[in-house]
Amino acid sequence: MKPLYHSDKTKQLDIMAADALGLDSFALMQAAAAAIFKHINAFNSILVITGPGNNGGDGWVVAELARQNHQQVKVWPMQSIESLSGDARRAAELYQGQTIDAKPDSSASYDCIVDSIFGTGLNQAITGHYAKVIEWINLQASTIIAVDIPSGLNGSTGNIMGVAVEASQTISILALNTGLFTLDGKDCCGEVLLERLGVDSSCFAAVVAPDGLLLDQHHLVEISGHRSNNSHKGRFGHVLTAGGQAGMMGAVLLAGKAVLKSGGGLATIVTDSAHADMVALYAPELMALAFDGMNEQHLNQVLIDKQADVILLGMGMGQSQWSKDLYTCCLMAAKPLVMDADALGILSRAATIPDQLKVITPHPKEAAVLLSCSVAAVQQNRWASVLKLAQKYHCVAVLKGSGTLISDGKTVWCCPYGNANLATAGSGDVLAGMVAGLLAQGFSPAVASYLAVIWHALAGETNVFGLTMTASDLLNTLHQTVK
Repeated sequence: MKPLYHSDKTKQLDIMAADALGLDSFALMQAAAAAIFKHINAFNSILVITGPGNNGGDGWVVAELARQNHQQVKVWPMQSIESLSGDARRAAELYQGQTIDAKPDSSASYDCIVDSIFGTGLNQAITGHYAKVIEWINLQASTIIAVDIPSGLNGSTGNIMGVAVEASQTISILALNTGLFTLDGKDCCGEVLLERLGVDSSCFAAVVAPDGLLLDQHHLVEISGHRSNNSHKGRFGHVLTAGGQAGMMGAVLLAGKAVLKSGGGLATIVTDSAHADMVALYAPELMALAFDGMNEQHLNQVLIDKQADVILLGMGMGQSQWSKDLYTCCLMAAKPLVMDADALGILSRAATIPDQLKVITPHPKEAAVLLSCSVAAVQQNRWASVLKLAQKYHCVAVLKGSGTLISDGKTVWCCPYGNANLATAGSGDVLAGMVAGLLAQGFSPAVASYLAVIWHALAGETNVFGLTMTASDLLNTLHQTVK
């Protein structure tokens, strides 16, 4: 897994890299620019837009390399050379090509625009002239290459700071920032490429702890790789999926089917008596149990008889007295618990946190309820929010959204996959079922969670139905991602 760092660690990483390479800061800037230049050396015409700091300095060096390569290149500086200092000024003074003083006229066009206005150190909203320049960039048909990070994107959180460049590619130097992969980062960055400059990330790890780890689709081999052919359904776990109060059968059906689709051996649906007899009509693979209210003895006997390994609770469960009774009964069973949806609302008001709680899977609104804050506060720093969730509820937390985050309270994993296809009713129910199904197969809560998230995200991203995909379509195409 690739390490991810908040932007406040960038300078320290630069210093460590320069020491490892035996370079001074300007030589490191030149090395970074040479790495960036490899990605633009095939364009005929290039506009480099430079800002006031070292990110702008990178741009000046890139422009000079393009000029020496006989490409048509111009620099549009946001500040005069005289106002620059340090390495940025030195880089600007070495440039021997053309500059422009104002926005190009409408007749001008460029194959590539290099964004080197602001780097990862941006800490305030972009306004005024800079904002207008970024808005102009986003209107161009050119390939847009961002140096380190799209200008205007918060390198730590992925929030847009007023306005941000929408890049075709983002070329990060030495290390990757956390903000590139979550919230608005995915929309702003385009393809993210990493240039290490020959410095292995292990040289950072001993001194600078990463703030997260980037998940990779290759982890999915763990799912099919651990299954012996000499097996039976009992070896792959039994999940009791509880929810679906009267009129809300769909959510719990989707979750139960996802248990089996993710490799679980057995699944029993516990739902309102109005639904129980219909379960087999929609999914004959699922067993069903009617729950009529506070009947702990009956439910616990079923759990003992069926030897359920995991309980998944919350989908379509509601907040009624029936819902609270079901919640209470499931907790009394002392089985590993995965909670989603309506169960999270009840959990947020509970006097105690169940010892057997293993995973929670909130979306931002549910996370806000769990943390007693606003949705805006959750989204303002998703990295801090997922850590707080895991630490407060003593379990693995899956904070869903663009760039889903998973944490066990110490480590944060980030999923770079998925897209807006997954923004459809029932998608979260499918994910919860997948987490429970993998947990029942013997994966740890953290591994079950991040494997399910990767699988779910890739299945949505590559789904043949695209934006017309429903949660049922997602279920029925999971096999295309993991075989």
